Amino acid sequence: MNQKELFYLAGQCLALEEHIEFRETILFDFLSKKENLENFIFLCSNHLVLPVIYVKFKKYNLLEVFPSEFNQHLEEIYVLNKKRNFKIIQQIDEISARLAKENIIPVYMKGTANLLDGVYSDYGERMMGDIDFLIPEKDYLKTAELIIKMGYKTQRANYYDVSTLKHYPRLFRADVPADVEIHRVPVNIKYSRQFTNEIIFRNKKIISEKENCFVPADKHKVIHSFIHSQLSNSGHRFKQTSLRDLYDLYLFSKRLNPASLISEIEEKDKAISYFVLGGRILNLKNRFYHTENKNAKRFCFFYDLSLTLKKTHRLYILMYKFFQLIFVYYLGRLIKAVYQKSSREYIFNRLKDRNWYSRHFRGLRKFFS
Repeated sequence: MNQKELFYLAGQCLALEEHIEFRETILFDFLSKKENLENFIFLCSNHLVLPVIYVKFKKYNLLEVFPSEFNQHLEEIYVLNKKRNFKIIQQIDEISARLAKENIIPVYMKGTANLLDGVYSDYGERMMGDIDFLIPEKDYLKTAELIIKMGYKTQRANYYDVSTLKHYPRLFRADVPADVEIHRVPVNIKYSRQFTNEIIFRNKKIISEKENCFVPADKHKVIHSFIHSQLSNSGHRFKQTSLRDLYDLYLFSKRLNPASLISEIEEKDKAISYFVLGGRILNLKNRFYHTENKNAKRFCFFYDLSLTLKKTHRLYILMYKFFQLIFVYYLGRLIKAVYQKSSREYIFNRLKDRNWYSRHFRGLRKFFS
């Protein structure tokens, strides 16, 4: 089974309840070749969907046909993830209560919002990263001070004025599971002309059983996920998407029609292409968008090609990133420094910080990974 076939197989497993007959295909593919199962686990691990795969396979009696070590591996990951998510909820409760004392309203975003809003059938389904929450801009720096007083800290030096950043440098505390990102704006500035703080706060949902706990409206969760995945992280350009994001899209399609959101998204063609691709991968054609226009078909073609020609596609991404690093990031900053004082100070502050060099090279390894 090649990479493309394996990817589509994983996608269909995520929406297994929509086509129960696919269960026989799964049995055949995994029982016929052991390497298919091993590659499947590796792929799902990279896309952070192993816990939900465990939930689906357990529900539809697929675990029993696999080796015991496979079952044990999946169960351990699921149990650990569920325990971690419960601790994250407790961490969120602590943050919300502290902000309530100062009359500061947090709107939790991304996976955190989905977990709080009951999007998943099981607390163990979603693998979580950071706790992201949006704050009214007037409360941005005050909130950071409050979180720091709660024992959180950052190891990252600030070379720019933090009041201008998209989010405050990541904060962590040794006794809690998740790092915290306090957002001044929900997305990168260039994508926030329509997707603003005001519109999110105006349409926010309250999590009634919790104190001072809010999440974006469902439609804004979907739009935010698209912007983050396909625009900010260059998913559309590189023909990449996360199975975890597609699973979230599938769950939200049970609450709303994703096609109805196109009018509220600036990059309409890219959003349509993303929705069409999601429908193909999960074997839910027309579920997220009703037609496949020329741009969407072209996007899906090149996406499939990137899966088929994995090594060539990887080389293309590395070359593109190298070009961006040299001619946009390095050279661009040097040119800015000629006429912009803040850019000169930024470069100077970095170069005089001895710890920056090791952090920078670690960042480069992650950038090209």
